[in-house]
Amino acid sequence: MKGIGMIEYEKIYIRNIGLFTNEEQEKLRNAVVSIAGVGGVGSYQAVALARQGIGELRIMDPGVFDEPDLNRQYGALISTIGENKATATTKILHDINPHMKIKTYTKAAESAAEIEEFIAGANLVIDAIDYAGFGHKQLLHERARANSQYVLSSPIPGFGATLMVFSPSGMTMEEYYGAPADPDLYKNFRLSMDKLMPAGIMPPIYREFEQGRIGYLSTNGASAQLSGALTGLEASLIITGKRKKEDLIVIPEVIYIDLFNRDYKIFNPCAKG
Repeated sequence: MKGIGMIEYEKIYIRNIGLFTNEEQEKLRNAVVSIAGVGGVGSYQAVALARQGIGELRIMDPGVFDEPDLNRQYGALISTIGENKATATTKILHDINPHMKIKTYTKAAESAAEIEEFIAGANLVIDAIDYAGFGHKQLLHERARANSQYVLSSPIPGFGATLMVFSPSGMTMEEYYGAPADPDLYKNFRLSMDKLMPAGIMPPIYREFEQGRIGYLSTNGASAQLSGALTGLEASLIITGKRKKEDLIVIPEVIYIDLFNRDYKIFNPCAKG
């Protein structure tokens, strides 16, 4: 097996060139992306960015892999059950992109200062925090806005994936989800499923989750892979400048790719009427 030092960066990413110029690939090589959560969607997003040749990833996840994670999470293997998600994913990422710097956080950030350290200087921030962790989501988005950073998020409801881009000068995440004004209520706040996918194609089981009658949200591995592709490519297009800021589809508009109905939608769940 070849040693890490024997494989040049340019050799690994030669197939990127043509779609990206050499100058654009250098932008990816010099970029920093912070990903909060490397479970169902964040793991695939991290892998997609590693394969694009991103220079530095910061990944944060306090969770450990368990049996139900095997249906969709990239780092969930029989060999990693019981292992911290960020630690296990770091090993995989180093195997994919040995040139990439990785900062691994195995505890959730509980303060603004901890989040600031996690996202400082990042070109983009990715919110892959679980639906139930609204307080952590809110803190991440609040600090990213303060730093004029875009936040990408890609939940996987139904047989598809959503792409959300939160602009630091646009609608806030709290406004979009209709969060309570009192932070003490964040712990029990549940996101409306209508903000995650078009209501007309929503599986009935999601209303059961939304109303607290079941404790988990049904998901599938194909949607998780789609989330990684959507987020990883959108992030790369933004970083390289191929996606101009004026051409971004930002919240309250949302992209949903529906693999069951073979449909691509841009919808605004906040629109009146």
